[in-house]
Amino acid sequence: MFEKELISLAVLFFCVIIGTWMSSRFKQPTEIGLLLVGAIIGPNLLNLVNDQGMIELFIELGAILLLFVIGLEFILPKLLHIGSKAIVFGIMKLGIIFFISFEVALLLGLGKITALLIGLIFSFSSTVVIVKILEAKKLYHRDEMPLLIGVLLIEDIFGVIILSILSQSNTVGGLVGIFWNLTLAFIILGVSYFVMLKIANPIISWLLKETSDDSIPFLALALCIGFGYLAMKLGLSPAIGAFLAGSIIASYPNAKLFEHSMKPYTIMVTSLFFLSIGTLVNLKSLNSIALYLPIFLLVIILSRFIAIRFISSLVANFQKDQVIFSSITLIAISEFSLLIAKSAQHFTTEIDLISLTAFLIFTTAYIMSFSINHVSKVSTLIDYSLPKKWSNEPKTLSNYVTYLVNELGNENHHTKKFMYLLSRTLLCLLGMIVLLLGGIHYYSLLTQINTYLFVIGVMTIASLLVFLSYLLYKKAEQLYSVLVVILSDYDSHQYRKSRYVVNNLLITLALFTFAIYSPIIIVFTNASLWLNLIPVAILAFSIMKLMKIAHFIKFFQLRKAY
Repeated sequence: MFEKELISLAVLFFCVIIGTWMSSRFKQPTEIGLLLVGAIIGPNLLNLVNDQGMIELFIELGAILLLFVIGLEFILPKLLHIGSKAIVFGIMKLGIIFFISFEVALLLGLGKITALLIGLIFSFSSTVVIVKILEAKKLYHRDEMPLLIGVLLIEDIFGVIILSILSQSNTVGGLVGIFWNLTLAFIILGVSYFVMLKIANPIISWLLKETSDDSIPFLALALCIGFGYLAMKLGLSPAIGAFLAGSIIASYPNAKLFEHSMKPYTIMVTSLFFLSIGTLVNLKSLNSIALYLPIFLLVIILSRFIAIRFISSLVANFQKDQVIFSSITLIAISEFSLLIAKSAQHFTTEIDLISLTAFLIFTTAYIMSFSINHVSKVSTLIDYSLPKKWSNEPKTLSNYVTYLVNELGNENHHTKKFMYLLSRTLLCLLGMIVLLLGGIHYYSLLTQINTYLFVIGVMTIASLLVFLSYLLYKKAEQLYSVLVVILSDYDSHQYRKSRYVVNNLLITLALFTFAIYSPIIIVFTNASLWLNLIPVAILAFSIMKLMKIAHFIKFFQLRKAY
């Protein structure tokens, strides 16, 4: 038995060398060659490696270390300094691509669950592949990259949340039970994370002083496994705990020392991860999805261009070449997509999502790598010549929103007050969610106890909800007032017009965001697909409303020279 496992391990290591050589030979990311070689040697083709236990082990360990490495780039203060522009960009980009992919999957006759998973898989862009390709091609220091890296960071956070939901999706208790368990798990994990952020630096400094540098990788792995175990005990994926552990290490002043010491281990394990994922790919199943593949590739590419074009006209104010570069850069499908496809294996779907995702990762990375050198040529092929009304007014709106976002990033009395009120508003909202989910989740337990205590419990929860609702309303009202004051500095004589713009802009963006994420509600409530017409109508209304707001801003000259 041990001899068979040893041979399988030797084959995997040898194939890592082959996959790495192939990637280097054709100037592609290493992950592409490893996925391809894994598919060839796996049980679905040559059957050189068929030890499912070993494959699962390397996939789990690889996922843990992969998210640990991503977490090393996640520094909380760094995220706060990225600003609201990256957050808005990331949320909008994910939502637009998700909505388009979901709708196209439904039009192809796929079920709602499959369409939802395809929408999630297509939405994420690969941080690892993008950074490696751009560094190799010396394009990493372009002006767009700080914002794009911020967007990728936001996507990684969303990926962690989705993996958490999928890890809970096969538990009992219904939708409320799932979100209650997730809420508790995230609160416990979040408290542990912030406690460790406070005490990690002195503990790590003391340990490094008392031991040699050889202990650095083991210290990092101990924290990684420790948080992974905590996440697993809370019902989450251990990879999520590893992500937070990497973030804790990233906050340490000499974090680069840890990153350098861990590099050989992470290269080895993550290489085996991609190779092992490749063995799950069934190349024969590509025949059954061959008709979908060109459509899905077209959706992935076009949805990026549509999303980046729309968002840049709203918040980023990109020039034409910058839109093309950003769209091409974000084409590469993410490692999170593979993890999502694997985590969703217990769902019944019409197509092999793992094989589909691995093929799309391979293809989109190649397309991104090839196209990124031809941004100017692609720009000439894509016609962005819109009517004057549709080209100038979005830019006017973008200037306006960009000013607001930049103002929120400046430290002054108003922005400090805004951030303070925002944190209090979010705390009130979190408190209401915990009370509401907890009350619904434990309702059946409350009905079994003494009637008098049951009434007291219900009245207490109801009173707290009313109190928190009142606090939320007051804080949100104050938050809105401060936002209008900040924006009125754009033109001190246009306070009423600024108030009008803020009102309409917030409502329109809220409607737009609701529409692009509405497929989640449709799937979880098992609603009729005819309800898809509602978000489509809301999107059309939102876009027209945004154009009207842009026209209003231009007409009253609410612009300022930067």
